[in-house]
Amino acid sequence: MNKIYSKAKFIYYYIVNSIGFYPTLISMTFALLALVMLYLEVLGISKVLKDDLPFVIISNSETARLILSSITTGIISLTVFSFTMVMLVLNQAGSNFTPRVIPGLISYKSNQRVMGLYLGTLIYTLIIMVNVHSSYYSVPLPGFSIFLAMCFTIVCLGFFVYFIHSISLSIQIESILESIFEVTRKKLKAEIEEAKEKGGKSSAVEGGVWIDLKSPKTGYLQSMEEEEVVKLCRKHDVVLCFEQPLGSFFVEDIPFAQVNKPIEAIDDFTEQLFVHLNFYREERPDVNYLFGFKHITESAVRALSPSLNDPGTCIKAIDYLTALFILRMQLPDEKVLYDESGEGRVLFKHETFENVLTLSLSPIRLYGKGTNVVIIRLLFLFRSMLVKVSEHPHLKPCLYNEALLLVNDVDGEVNNAGDREKINEQLQVLNSMQVLPRPLPLLSVNIPGQI
Repeated sequence: MNKIYSKAKFIYYYIVNSIGFYPTLISMTFALLALVMLYLEVLGISKVLKDDLPFVIISNSETARLILSSITTGIISLTVFSFTMVMLVLNQAGSNFTPRVIPGLISYKSNQRVMGLYLGTLIYTLIIMVNVHSSYYSVPLPGFSIFLAMCFTIVCLGFFVYFIHSISLSIQIESILESIFEVTRKKLKAEIEEAKEKGGKSSAVEGGVWIDLKSPKTGYLQSMEEEEVVKLCRKHDVVLCFEQPLGSFFVEDIPFAQVNKPIEAIDDFTEQLFVHLNFYREERPDVNYLFGFKHITESAVRALSPSLNDPGTCIKAIDYLTALFILRMQLPDEKVLYDESGEGRVLFKHETFENVLTLSLSPIRLYGKGTNVVIIRLLFLFRSMLVKVSEHPHLKPCLYNEALLLVNDVDGEVNNAGDREKINEQLQVLNSMQVLPRPLPLLSVNIPGQI
């Protein structure tokens, strides 16, 4: 039963976040509305309205057929054109930025609702069209239902203008980066609040003789049902410790976690555990904040490629990374899940701050070390983090090491003496803050003709 329930929850999450969820839901609503309107036509709603509001009732059969056929043709063309635009936008986003931003673009609910409105209007019109000249109505034509189809078509035209505006904004890199940033920041804040509420590491996690659990499948572990996993561990009275953070790649028959005591039916326990673990290909920042860092970094690196040559986008990405790094400082490297009695039952590690910093800055440093504006922005990133690192002194060495790597790369790449002088000015600002374990070395500068 638990297996069916877990699979149903996963399928529900997958459906809700798919591009076809809102179009399908809205289309079904319009189909139901069409049936309701036909029932009201049987009750004589058009006859009543014809006496009071004759201008909203269509009584000529030729006019009715012309209107309905025109609506059907127009909405089909509008829908095809809109779907084509969506595909072109997704293709361009994958080519110019990174293919991993596509799931985020697909999940824009506003565009899905517009597409649903098109499809719903089309379905409503088709249902009404096949009931023209039906012998069940008290008037020759379902006039008021046809009038509603005209109204829905006018609404579709208005939303088509909105759709053009929305799709043109969604393809802009500023909009994509801001969207990824907001989702990642929201997820990080939720993780930080949860860590503050539940406190530190439980003593139950530290003890026991640890037994390896082997993975029964291969894939990326993206998320898990925390409450169900805690209940399972409490049932078997064990503490479960994941060896890798969420988002890691599991290999079949390779240990992926440990329990703090032997379990008689360890294979059954592993099978029950995997029922509550979700494996899928999409990397969604709203599920794992690490993917947000990854997407912003990849967008910055793509902007530095010779085909795009857009350092301005890279600078924007660095600014967003700066804010996210400052948030990440507040999050412990370990997360413990507790049962109802307060005992730690599940321990899994976040990607450490040092690893997140390295994974994000190394590619930007590699491809941007010859671009002075990018280097200065990276140094400003360190300056901003040094302002906040006093609250987290254990992070000072990793900030120093990463800044030192940047200086070493720049020293061998930037040859212009004027650029080196400007970089030294930023390094002197960092050293003057007296936060790092030791001062960063300055670049040697020899400007011809300078006194």
